[in-house]
Amino acid sequence: MNTDRRSLRRLLTYVKPHRVRLIQATGVMVVVAALNGALVKVLGPVTNSLFVDSNPNQLRNVAALIPAIFFLKLIFQYTQSYLMSWLGQKITQEIREDLFTHLHALSMDFFWKSKAGEVLAKLTNDMNALQSALQFVPLYAIRDSLTIVVVLGVMIATNAKFALVALIAIPMAGGVLGVLGRKLRSAGRRGQEVMGGIYHRFQESLQGMLVVKSFNYEKGAIAKFRVENDEFFHQMMRYFRATALSGPLMEFLGSLIMAAIVWLGGRAIGAGTMTASQFAVFLGSFFMAYGPIKNLAQMNSTLQLGLAAAERIFSILDENPSVVEPPHPLPFPALTKGVVFENVSFRYPSRETWALKNVSLTIKPGEVLALAGPSGSGKTTFVHLLLRLFDPTEGRITIDGVDLREMSTHELRARLGLVSQETILFNDTVFGNVAIGREGATRADVQKALEVADAAQFVGAMPQGLDTPLGDRGARLSGGQRQRLAIARAVLKDPKLLILDEATSNLDAASERAVQNAMERLYPGRTVVMIAHRLSTVQKADRIVVMRRGRVEEAGTHLELLAQNGVYATLTRYQQLEAPET
Repeated sequence: MNTDRRSLRRLLTYVKPHRVRLIQATGVMVVVAALNGALVKVLGPVTNSLFVDSNPNQLRNVAALIPAIFFLKLIFQYTQSYLMSWLGQKITQEIREDLFTHLHALSMDFFWKSKAGEVLAKLTNDMNALQSALQFVPLYAIRDSLTIVVVLGVMIATNAKFALVALIAIPMAGGVLGVLGRKLRSAGRRGQEVMGGIYHRFQESLQGMLVVKSFNYEKGAIAKFRVENDEFFHQMMRYFRATALSGPLMEFLGSLIMAAIVWLGGRAIGAGTMTASQFAVFLGSFFMAYGPIKNLAQMNSTLQLGLAAAERIFSILDENPSVVEPPHPLPFPALTKGVVFENVSFRYPSRETWALKNVSLTIKPGEVLALAGPSGSGKTTFVHLLLRLFDPTEGRITIDGVDLREMSTHELRARLGLVSQETILFNDTVFGNVAIGREGATRADVQKALEVADAAQFVGAMPQGLDTPLGDRGARLSGGQRQRLAIARAVLKDPKLLILDEATSNLDAASERAVQNAMERLYPGRTVVMIAHRLSTVQKADRIVVMRRGRVEEAGTHLELLAQNGVYATLTRYQQLEAPET
């Protein structure tokens, strides 16, 4: 319950800016509740006109009043529904935006430890459940509670003794809703968690379909999916059993109260202590209150599912980035003294082994530095720390003596260019994909970057040129074409420090030569750090640093390292700089 109260308080912070709209909606609901009370009061004159006075004029007036009241109800009910829908949509829009913004502010360790499918489930499935709760729970809670209060007022004014009998239903209903609410909340929360796993299975199979089919793994993938799908079915059936029970149970409780009212009313009319019109008003009041009470019972299931969803959504918003922006960031220096790793050690979260251990290294301005070594030796970690995707566990990294932790990450990465092994292209045009490298880039800027990256020719041959959509993950391009667009993206940034993370490892020999030539056009006037797995990529480097088990093992030129007959020489015998650790 403490978690629910915290979630409710946080939701109220989103409601607060829209309190005027909520007050307007509440005012409209007050009118709807008053009209419900007016409809009940009309039953008295109707009963007298039909069975007691037989007054045709009064009957005509009352008959005309009924559609007038319903017409007013139509207007105000439409208004209340529109206002509450607006509130529900607006608040979920703002939470969704905060969630998306916060995800982009989190450090890489969050994405390494989280399943993408579970995060996606929170952005979609949980947001839908929360939106339903925000839209309908206040509507039912305010409108139907006010209707019950108004109708109870009419009942008390008509016959206080009978009203006390009707009031017995309230604590009975409260007890039922309390028991069912706990079951609904537990089943709803677990169901949402399992749905996250289902989303993950879908995403995993869609992205890895080539492997699934190549290894005849369809049955295995389907079997794992069925286990989670069955779990979701059972959890949601727990939820729906409680939901299905709440309505009929409330009806049964209502029938007991109604039976008591009919029995007592019949005796009172027979004894002359109550008129038929009073009994009609009272019975009409009870029926008028029954619908809102039933709505409140059904609202409980929506509320509990919404609270479970809110808790899961806020769990992401409560994540804190491990890479923290400095309160007073220093500007990016001129890069005239170089980049220095000073006794840098790093261990990834939840891992026991060190990815880097006591690495000390200076990268000179304008130097082309190649990192080589076996897989798992720490080369990619070196680049991650240089991009400040993580902070060192021990030691520090400086540029011209300024610690990376004292700079703005935005400004740091604006001065760094990255061409990675896996080229990420978005479902956008050629221009849109290249222009993300620099805000406000013009078409002329993008065209020049494409020319430097040796990509202008194949882009020019596309049907719409720069405006050609590339499809999901650039699926319409070859590996070499995707990589040259990634280089163009780096060219557009005009970085002082260029990072090449195995940029040609997935290419054939012809594509590799073309991409390598394009990258070498970027070298003059820049400091370059490259991770290489092929001998041909490092021979032109000013210096090669060989890493092994997270430490710097050797450093020197290609010829110097061959002469040392160490790790580098051993790897080059196989013409492969990415042999596994042994």
